[in-house]
Amino acid sequence: MRITNNDTIIDLGCGEGSITIPLAKIAKKVTAIDSSPKMLEILERRYEEKNIENINIINKELENVKSNEVGKHDIVLASRSINGIFPIKETLSNLNDIANKYVYITLFGPNNWKFEANFYKSIGKDYESFAPYSYLFNILVEMGIHPNVENLEIKTNRTYKNVHDAIENGKWRLNSFNEEEKIQLRSYLKENLVKNKEGLLENSDDKADWILIWWKK
Repeated sequence: MRITNNDTIIDLGCGEGSITIPLAKIAKKVTAIDSSPKMLEILERRYEEKNIENINIINKELENVKSNEVGKHDIVLASRSINGIFPIKETLSNLNDIANKYVYITLFGPNNWKFEANFYKSIGKDYESFAPYSYLFNILVEMGIHPNVENLEIKTNRTYKNVHDAIENGKWRLNSFNEEEKIQLRSYLKENLVKNKEGLLENSDDKADWILIWWKK
């Protein structure tokens, strides 16, 4: 990201501040917005512990954020938060309207759910994924915005302490599985996860895949 110490940033879908806090150490001011009060409580505790005073938090849904409410910011960031937003064109328009300089968005790449999709295929179920990043890219072009697209090339695999840890990590839609399918999932993980040098389980198809889409105003 192209940031100076005079820039103001709005971090949409900030969560517990994994990006917000590093940004606050560089930028003039950061507005952190998230729909989860719990995440914002964690963020507030974290920046107070670090004596950071240039973060302003707002509890709000990302798709409802508009410039007439939050004001203009030099940089708009929506990292790992825009997948699954339905009024996407309106939301993108709002993001673009808020920005004075740049808009940065990260979202799932085509291989982010490869490991999960392979399991669904093995049991004969359709895997419903998020819309591909090209969908968002095409909407931006239709809006007259011609963004840059980069694959962030995350090289490390996801790792787990054991099969139970792999099942319970939140990626699997367990409430959509019957008991037989849960047994099949456990067998799939036992067969496809291997120990690495640190003794943790991993699979080469099980890694984060993130696309960065950004543009200059």
